[in-house]
Amino acid sequence: MKSTYIDFMVKRNNKQEKKMSKENFEKQIRKRMEQLDEINKHGIFKELKGTVTDFNYDTKSLTMTFEATKFHENAFGIMFGGSLAGMFDIAFGTLTAGLGDYSVAPTVQLSTTFLKGIPTGATVRTEVEAVSTGKTIMNFVGKAYVEQELMATASGTFMTPKPFKKFIEE
Repeated sequence: MKSTYIDFMVKRNNKQEKKMSKENFEKQIRKRMEQLDEINKHGIFKELKGTVTDFNYDTKSLTMTFEATKFHENAFGIMFGGSLAGMFDIAFGTLTAGLGDYSVAPTVQLSTTFLKGIPTGATVRTEVEAVSTGKTIMNFVGKAYVEQELMATASGTFMTPKPFKKFIEE
């Protein structure tokens, strides 16, 4: 008997549900945390000192903290805006890894709205969540805080590896 479109969709949804189970999400976030520890030995990742502090499969959300060290200070004596954009990029990418079992997901778009300057020496807490988690594109929103004060917001779009692999092979 031929498979119908409905059979195909049921199989596909079951496959995606398996991939995006709570257990797999937690496993992938922990794996990404280990990868970040390795990455943190070099470059900007090391200087941002990012740490995953909380994650939740049900809300498809993640919290990370970063340090606004002297390395990130601009001419005004506050944290350079590009460092904050990098913090959101890392947090969104880490959530992407957890949601889709990906070790890499290229940034398609990242928009950051700066509300207040972040003082050097502050601990920055980013809280990010998935808005949509499609097969080829994932969309996120996030907020950055110093203590309880909202400092910035962001949105981001990330490509999942399958279409990215096709793109780089062409």
